[in-house]
Amino acid sequence: MKDRSLLTAYLAAVVAITLIHDPVWLAALLACALLGAGRAAPAIALRALLAVLLVNLAVSLGHIAMAELSEQSWTLFVLRLNLRVFLLTFLALWLARHLNLVRAVSFSPALTFLVTLVMGQSRSLQRMAQEYRHAFASRTPGRPPLADRYRNAGRTCKALMDKAETRATELNQGLKARGFFDDRV
Repeated sequence: MKDRSLLTAYLAAVVAITLIHDPVWLAALLACALLGAGRAAPAIALRALLAVLLVNLAVSLGHIAMAELSEQSWTLFVLRLNLRVFLLTFLALWLARHLNLVRAVSFSPALTFLVTLVMGQSRSLQRMAQEYRHAFASRTPGRPPLADRYRNAGRTCKALMDKAETRATELNQGLKARGFFDDRV
């Protein structure tokens, strides 16, 4: 029951946060979330910052450039965007530490099945990425040049995408064979 309540509260918070447009309120909610996270707040905040940094920076700079070219104000939009995205990411990362998603959706067998499939796929891909990371580290005794690290990251991403596509196709075929999808509707 605790997990279902947490998930419901999180979903309500997401809707509420998307409806709030005043940066002061968004900042106040972020302060409350940071205080509510307690000792874990710095670690979660750093992780949230790293997760949104590149995308928010690209979107913010693009909006600033367009606003400057059209001689419009950009500060409110950029501030609102960054506060909202950081707050939502922070809440999602905090929730991931405290929520058992399978128990939260246990009221629906179909959702439980879907969550179990997704979690299995995710863990499989995480393990594969870790194995690639260990293999790369074992083949390079010192710190490899940046170009080699980029090439390895590219090969790892390609392998992960290929694996995800293959497994998705296999799962889809298996589910179709068992009548999970009813195309006649």
